[in-house]
Amino acid sequence: MASPRSPAASASSAGSRHSFEQDRDRPQTLEDLVNHFVAAKRSLNSQTVLWRANEIVTTARELLEENAILAAKNASIRNIVDQQVDTLEAVRRGVDVVEAEVQAEFKQLLHDVDTSFSGLNSMLAVLRETPIEAALQPPGTPQKHLYDFIDSTTVSNLEGTLRACIDRYNEALATLGDSNDAFDTSLDNLHSSIENVPMTPATTSNPSPIPSLYHDLEGHAKEAAQAFQGLVQHYDLCVTALRHTEGGSAAATQATGDAPSQSGDEFAAPPEPMSEGERQEMLTVLQKDAHEVEEVVSEIRERGSEITFLLNQIENHINHLRNEASALSSILQMIAQITAEVRSHILTSRSFHVSWLDDTRPTLLNGIEEWENQREFYERFDLAYAELLVEVSSRRRRHEKAKRKAEEAQKELDKLFTEDERAREQFALAQGDFLPLDIWPELRDAPRQYEVKAVATDVQGDEQVGEQEGAKGHIVQSIPQLGRNVVERALTRVKRRM
Repeated sequence: MASPRSPAASASSAGSRHSFEQDRDRPQTLEDLVNHFVAAKRSLNSQTVLWRANEIVTTARELLEENAILAAKNASIRNIVDQQVDTLEAVRRGVDVVEAEVQAEFKQLLHDVDTSFSGLNSMLAVLRETPIEAALQPPGTPQKHLYDFIDSTTVSNLEGTLRACIDRYNEALATLGDSNDAFDTSLDNLHSSIENVPMTPATTSNPSPIPSLYHDLEGHAKEAAQAFQGLVQHYDLCVTALRHTEGGSAAATQATGDAPSQSGDEFAAPPEPMSEGERQEMLTVLQKDAHEVEEVVSEIRERGSEITFLLNQIENHINHLRNEASALSSILQMIAQITAEVRSHILTSRSFHVSWLDDTRPTLLNGIEEWENQREFYERFDLAYAELLVEVSSRRRRHEKAKRKAEEAQKELDKLFTEDERAREQFALAQGDFLPLDIWPELRDAPRQYEVKAVATDVQGDEQVGEQEGAKGHIVQSIPQLGRNVVERALTRVKRRM
């Protein structure tokens, strides 16, 4: 037969070749020709395979075009998805950077606040533990300490301000944390969905199998068509042989059961003239092809099955691409939704940063400065009290020195008075009887007496041992006498703070 054979058909023909060689030289009877004709006509039923193959080729060609479109579309969408995911992750990292920078500075400032507050508390503890010397207070005054002379409301008010500021920061941080958690959940869901997108097994190194499958499918369809063309030619040869055989047309019609109207087209025309040699040659070819009819029909059916199998593979790949396209479309919708939510996440991050710059940071810095200022002020207060004790001791020492000088001066004045008084008495005894009283009226006067005493001031506070009324009636208080150990401790504190 004129059609090419598949390897399977060639292999199956080996078993029938021996029987053909046995019958090759046997004369072909009318019955043989009719049988060949009937078999040839039956073989033409394989045309349904060709019709189906034609439909499959058309479908496969459409799928080949769809494959190119889907592959390009999916690749493009994957690139878009990768870019969008990179952008979303960049935004998320940016939010983390803002939070991390603020958190780092907040922790440092909070440490500085704690350090300053600890220093202030240490100083306040010193004030609480430093008693006021009883000698400096009026009699009967309850024991007081340096802490009793300060306004602690400033400290407590500032502490409350800083605590409220830290609470506001923690609330803003918690809000940012909720926003970031929602952002992370969205990104996690997005990554999970991307991972679940079916990956079509086609890469640069492993391209789409559909072109190759289509090429094979089209090749099988062509081979089947050529094989069927061989069957048609064999059928025509059977008709020609019957037309050149006496009674052949009638026998063929009777064998196939065709009505004359149905088979008339095949045997209506008179046969063309043919020599006996040509007829024998034709019968030889006919006999040879008759043995291959079943093989060719099997080959056509096998190719039809292969075509169907290849179409299934193409459809499977296309379905995979369609599923991938559908999944990627869902990914784009997810990205669109997350992108719409990103604005809210960015605004939350910006609000957190603005709150830090405008509220938390300046409040903490002001608190640190205020703690330091108060600590320095109370250190100066403590130092001033220590210096006060030293000053009291110095005043007492100067007072004692002045008192001694006054006593020495008083003794000298009293001595001079006594000397003057005695000298006047001796002069009166020696010359008094000779001098008239009117020669100098003050001749008989007593000597002037001087007295050293403390001078009263307009305000309460300067030195006087004991209490006495001054020239203007003000009471001058005595200078306290401090213990030696009290003064030494005060000097030590003064030197240590210098």
